Amino acid sequence: MKHNTPERTIDAEAQSTARPVDSFAHLIASLRRIKVKQTRLSKERKEHEAVIKAALVAMGATVGTVAGVPVVSFDSALRIGLDQNTLKERYPEIAKECADISEVWTFRLLGAA
Repeated sequence: MKHNTPERTIDAEAQSTARPVDSFAHLIASLRRIKVKQTRLSKERKEHEAVIKAALVAMGATVGTVAGVPVVSFDSALRIGLDQNTLKERYPEIAKECADISEVWTFRLLGAA
């Protein structure tokens, strides 16, 4: 059985472990306000960075200065990654041997109360 909330569906097992946190309502409200601000600030940061990155690329520079002092850099580096899908397709037994399984806890703000 699932219970619907505006942002998230909660299964019966999770619902059975639900407990009141009314004493933290002010913190939860604050977290909601912070998330809205973070979203806005993150968008603004990305926009500003895009403008500066484009300017550096257009100038053929990797470092930008203000009054002769280096204040930003934008350069590339190579990163080596492991393609897990290819590993699993070609060497499934090795992929199983190298699997790292760990428990992960996730905190989410659910629908507004």
